Amino acid sequence: MAIPFESFEVQSESPVDFASLKRNGMDLESLITVQEMFPYFGMLNGPTYVTLVKDFWARAEVYDVEATLAEEDEAMIRNPSLRGKTRQEMSLKSFRQTEIRSTVMGIPITITEEVIAKACRVAANGRFIWNANRNHPFLESYKGVVLKGNSSIKLVDIDGQHRMLLKFMTECFFQKGGGSDQPSINHKLVLYFLASFNKINLPRYIMHHLCWAIKEGIRSKRKQIPCGRLLSEIFTQGKILEILRRNNLASDQVLRTKTGKMINGKTLQNMKIIKKFSPNEKDLKESTAPTKLMTDFPPIYQERNSEALAKLVADYAKVSGIRMDTEAPTVVAEVPLQARRKRTAIDAGSEASGAQTKKLRKDKSEASATDNTSAPIPKRKRGKGEAPPVNSLEKLAEAREERAKRMKAFKEKYETPGFVMTPEDAKAAQKQIEEMLAERRKEKAAIKAARDEKLQSIGIDASDDYFMEKLAEVRRIAGSVEKQVVKEAAEMLEKIPEAPVATSESTSVAEVSEASAKVI
Repeated sequence: MAIPFESFEVQSESPVDFASLKRNGMDLESLITVQEMFPYFGMLNGPTYVTLVKDFWARAEVYDVEATLAEEDEAMIRNPSLRGKTRQEMSLKSFRQTEIRSTVMGIPITITEEVIAKACRVAANGRFIWNANRNHPFLESYKGVVLKGNSSIKLVDIDGQHRMLLKFMTECFFQKGGGSDQPSINHKLVLYFLASFNKINLPRYIMHHLCWAIKEGIRSKRKQIPCGRLLSEIFTQGKILEILRRNNLASDQVLRTKTGKMINGKTLQNMKIIKKFSPNEKDLKESTAPTKLMTDFPPIYQERNSEALAKLVADYAKVSGIRMDTEAPTVVAEVPLQARRKRTAIDAGSEASGAQTKKLRKDKSEASATDNTSAPIPKRKRGKGEAPPVNSLEKLAEAREERAKRMKAFKEKYETPGFVMTPEDAKAAQKQIEEMLAERRKEKAAIKAARDEKLQSIGIDASDDYFMEKLAEVRRIAGSVEKQVVKEAAEMLEKIPEAPVATSESTSVAEVSEASAKVI
């Protein structure tokens, strides 16, 4: 990201003292019990390592289906003989699910939804709806439950419990970077689920929010970094902190530790839900103590050689100017950012272990002058939420097959034997590929819209991923039961002996039928 390192704003989630809230008249234990989030809120009361979070965010990239296809297209343009090949044959890393890739202190790491779920101590299941429109049926439910049937009511006038749930959303789940305080349509649905005792898929929501924030930072230079405490917990459980400690880089001066602001009974007074706060000696305090390491935490980096990891950290410390000693570790100026580069076919998916050196600022006056003369940062436009990160291997296979057909048709139309592609031809081919990909996205959107319309006509909400997963599960069970019934019926038929031919009985029946026919 083309943003100065010190310009980043790390947002730490707020820990919650539910006992203090209860002592001051706000009992939310039943709501949080349904969500199974007490371990998550317990994790939030811990340290945020500002330096590590900034270092991770400066190099973070989202690796999803869109990035996968773009990577394959780039490889084929560079080497046309790779058309029709698998990712393995292209020497590209296989795609299994959406990932966030970056480096921390020179160590390449990868974060997935599984990693987030483990760090949150919350199972990755429950309701997840995103990119909802204004006609979504659950908005009427939101209006009835949260707004008490009055759409003109202000959020400051809604029920106190619902206001506190909204505060949890904005300060514990989805930290915002300025703008309107009004929740989006998607967040209104989350608030409705929380208020109506419907479990949400918190890890998936957080994964989507992180992916959106990274893309937004690249596109519009968004400075705010959400989920600082969660990212710090991932670094701790992923043993990044342990590696830094072995190399004398885990001091508070280097990590720049901070905590989030506690939500307790005093918060109720500040929100004017209660008139007077009653403190208690048992009220929780912000903690900087790291959590205990899990034994089954998913790995976030591939390198297992301790010497190689130590070398990566030492090289990074040397380039960035961090002193590796136990007495007075300091950070010289700012940690340099690694220059972005395009992935190659051989080294796709990997990140450089080192960081490219930038010129250090001479003094604060020069830095401020530079900032004042820089171009203004464009304001973020509010709109519909982006589609959730796609992590389906089936969709990737379908997209790859469709693209292969189009590329084959393009080759038959434009290429001749002995043809040698020039750089101009490669640019034309890239343009053609982009047009075909855009057309494919439009076709898939039209197909999805038609499917959603049919499902809504029969009373099924297609945007409710939780419901669709259950529906697919029922279909699979029904199919397996049908197959088992057919199999058992066939086995029973095989066991039934063939009936002997009764000639006398059949003859008498025939005679009776003939006599009846004559009478008629």
